Amino acid sequence: MRAAGVIAAGLGQRLKDSHPGVPKPLVPVAGRPLAHWVVSGLLAAGVERVTVLLNSRGDAAREALERGFPGRVAFLRADPPTSFDSFRLVAAHLARTETAFLMSTVDALVPPAEVRRFAAAALSPFPDGAVPEAAVALTRYIDDEKPLWTATDPTGRVSAFGDAVVRRDAVTCGLYALTAGAAATLPPTAARLRDWWSSLPAAGRPVRGVLLSDTVDVDRPEDLPAAERLAAALLKEAA
Repeated sequence: MRAAGVIAAGLGQRLKDSHPGVPKPLVPVAGRPLAHWVVSGLLAAGVERVTVLLNSRGDAAREALERGFPGRVAFLRADPPTSFDSFRLVAAHLARTETAFLMSTVDALVPPAEVRRFAAAALSPFPDGAVPEAAVALTRYIDDEKPLWTATDPTGRVSAFGDAVVRRDAVTCGLYALTAGAAATLPPTAARLRDWWSSLPAAGRPVRGVLLSDTVDVDRPEDLPAAERLAAALLKEAA
C-alpha cells in the first residue's frame, strides 16, 4: 500500500481546556506533535505519501507537517459534520487512484513497528483463499468512552462488531486498511462509522482484524500520561 490518509478535521473539544489555542494535531506528546507521530508511523510502514484531512482552521497543522515531512504529505481541507463524513471523504479521495490504502485517525498513537506489522498482514488472504476487503487494527488496551468491540475467528476474520460481540476483549484503535471496493460501499448519506463497519461482515464481506500491542487513543487530557509513557518508550528504543 503506497498511500495513506489521516483524519484530522475534528475540533478536539476535550483537549481544549488542557491545551488552549493548540489544535489537536499539534498537541505535544513527548515533545512531538501528535500528528507527527501518526504520519511518521505510516511512512515507516512503507507508505510513500500521506494525505491529511484538516479543517478550515488547520493552517498551523499544515505548516508544521510540511516542515516535518517535506514532499511527503498532501492535504485536504473541509469541515465534515461527523467522523463518518471525514472517513468517507478521505477514503473516496484515495480510492480514486489506489486499489488499497491505509487510514488512521490523528489521535491513534501506534508504535511504528506495529503499523508496519498491520500493513503487512491487513489484506493477506485467509486460509480459505478469501482476500479481505478491509482490515482493522485491534488492541486490548481499552480506555475509550465508546469502544468499538470486535470479534474475530481463529484465522483473524472479523465475525462481528459492536453490540453483536459476546466476548469483549479487543477494540478498534483508529488504524485501518481499505480496498477501493470497500470504500465504494460507504453510503453517501449520513451514517455512523461503526454501523458501516458492522455492515461488512454482516453482508459476508471479508474483514481482517489484526491484534496489536498496547496503543493509545489520545482523545482526552486523561489519555496524555499513557501517551507520554508509550512515546517515551519509543524514543528510547530508537536512540
